[in-house]
Amino acid sequence: MNKFEYVSKILQKNNYNRGKLLDVGCRGCELKPYVNNIAEYSGVDLFQNIDNSVDYVLDVENGLPFDDGSIDYVVALDLVEHLNDFHGGLNEMLRVASRLLIIMLPNMAHLFFRKEFLLHGRIGAKYDLTYDMGKDRHRWLTVLPQTDEYMKKYCDENKLTLEIIRFSGGWKKELFYKVTRMIGLPESLGVWATIYVIRKK
Repeated sequence: MNKFEYVSKILQKNNYNRGKLLDVGCRGCELKPYVNNIAEYSGVDLFQNIDNSVDYVLDVENGLPFDDGSIDYVVALDLVEHLNDFHGGLNEMLRVASRLLIIMLPNMAHLFFRKEFLLHGRIGAKYDLTYDMGKDRHRWLTVLPQTDEYMKKYCDENKLTLEIIRFSGGWKKELFYKVTRMIGLPESLGVWATIYVIRKK
């Protein structure tokens, strides 16, 4: 399954439907067709996309234009690591969510990224320090088990329940993850990303 199918499955598994869904960092609104039959979709992003389909063009770090608890489901796939204020971004999304917050964070400790750094001296374009790097870049080097520990403490502090789902992003990465687990390598070498499903009690 791709990450959008995972979101759809999470909502369906919990019988979450007919609510409002906010996709923060929506880019091309790729999530929309996966949840259209489940929720009323709105997308937020820093930039308008080529299809002009982003509903709210804004910087989440300046706040979301919604009342407390006015959105049933808030989804942020590969977004929080782009924010200067990681914690503040989580708090703002949690503020507007009434039921569920779904966060996906990459694991930069994956063997692929280690190989890239070893062979080329860099991880990827979004981590490069270039003069014209712009606003859309990674600010945080998110790695397991740090992200797990962070999200567990965040949920404990805010009296939230947490479900952790490992995401491999394709059959080759899934196979690689299974092999690393079978031969006893640290989990951080094989996990591509993690989906954190945060529920309000």
